[in-house]
Amino acid sequence: MNDFFSKLENFLFDILGLILPGAIFLLILLSPCLFVDMANVPPGAVDKSVILSALKTISNILKIYWTSYPKSALTISTILAYLMGHTVKVFSRLKYEFLAAIFDEGLNKPVVRVYAGLRNRIFRQSSSKAYLQLRELFKPFRTLIEYIFTFSPPHHFKNDAVLKQNCLDKLNTRLSIDYPDDDRSITKISGVISNQENIKTLGPFFLAKYNLYRSLSLIFLFTTLYYIYFFKVAGIFIAPASHEISTLILVSPAILWFTFHVKFKRYWTLYGDERLMSLFYFLNKKKLNES
Repeated sequence: MNDFFSKLENFLFDILGLILPGAIFLLILLSPCLFVDMANVPPGAVDKSVILSALKTISNILKIYWTSYPKSALTISTILAYLMGHTVKVFSRLKYEFLAAIFDEGLNKPVVRVYAGLRNRIFRQSSSKAYLQLRELFKPFRTLIEYIFTFSPPHHFKNDAVLKQNCLDKLNTRLSIDYPDDDRSITKISGVISNQENIKTLGPFFLAKYNLYRSLSLIFLFTTLYYIYFFKVAGIFIAPASHEISTLILVSPAILWFTFHVKFKRYWTLYGDERLMSLFYFLNKKKLNES
């Protein structure tokens, strides 16, 4: 029975992390058809624009298939969404590795040094009332900037660093080795122990949410650029009603990108913290029960 529920859980996570992002990505690719009546676009304009040509061809194929073979069209769409979900997942990981290297390990460091230098020059007495008031006033803006320009989330919350050290000390004592002081190594052994000892944990749930939100972050970043390009290329063919809400259409994907960008980083931290907590509980279970 437990094996059945485990397989069902993996299947649901597959849908959540792969099919759903793939389906959303495909819908966004085709969404410009809602802004433009492709039947009224002049053939000359279609021939000159790659995006209009592709949209017109795909919309014609979809109309034929949905009308004549609805079941086959649904099956093909599901398979395409699943395959596209894998692609989005891989590229979202590459995107964040590149951006983390560019910003977290590169541009952010000199910016932080310049900011610290300016702060110390302007506020020589860090305990002054003016400094404390301005610091509290600027804090939300600093947090917002950090959210936007940091791409490598922490593996656990800062306050739980002491738990990590406790786990390392316990592992070194029990195994008589210097266990790697590395968050990924701790996460891996915690996952193995949780599975072997049947420890209830929210780790897989947090990991599934992390993968989903990371994929959605990439999708809506692409959507923002895609819509800007589409409105530039096909602006004269867009319906008047769509033009009236064009600002909303362009701003919404950017807001959604920021939302999922923040949520994906938080769920990675929650996942790592849950693994750390599970390992800490297992290694200190006897002492906790005694007390």
